[in-house]
Amino acid sequence: MLGVAEAGVELGVSPRRVRQMLASGVLAGEHVGRAWVIDAGQLHKVESRRAEVGRPWSPRSAWAVLALADGDEPDLSPVERSRARKRLAQGLDCAAGRLRVRAERRRFYAHPGVIGRLGEASQVVRSGISAVGEHGADLVVRDGLEGYVRASDLDELVSQFGLDDQAARPNVLLRVVGDVAWPFRPGQRSAGRAVVAVDLLDSDEPRSRRAGAELLEGL
Repeated sequence: MLGVAEAGVELGVSPRRVRQMLASGVLAGEHVGRAWVIDAGQLHKVESRRAEVGRPWSPRSAWAVLALADGDEPDLSPVERSRARKRLAQGLDCAAGRLRVRAERRRFYAHPGVIGRLGEASQVVRSGISAVGEHGADLVVRDGLEGYVRASDLDELVSQFGLDDQAARPNVLLRVVGDVAWPFRPGQRSAGRAVVAVDLLDSDEPRSRRAGAELLEGL
């Protein structure tokens, strides 16, 4: 049995969002005194529903929603813009599962001595744990790297920095985006707040998911 805050960490959403889900019936729980108590098994049902409802999004659609969330104006047709705004209105936390189509996750090990240079490479846009400081997230990360790269740049980076995709303990997460869908501006060094937030929500670490939920609160 979990409280509201604990359920929020597991789902990667804020406590306020958990209360909204309880009030609307999306998430089942019980009142014990003045507090909500939630069966942990209910969380799996919510996650399954997130993944299954509706048609899959395309990478272009996912990036359109994230761009609008960050206050940008992507190049969209009126129909695409209307669709993206409706999807955004449902909440990024609810759409987190379907937003994963935005990139392919690739994990590597890099020698600690090259991680700093990899993060500064012109082909890498830092995000997730590597961009929390730029958006004021309450998360301290001492090692590792997360970032976005174009599909056409991946092989060059692997060769240049000796990245190993067979290591037992990877310390680099690169999210690979197709060149056509690449959403970042020339020279952009780190992702926007919405992108960093959903990257953190994808994490297996409760602290990272909590930080992602806090960033969403500020959008």
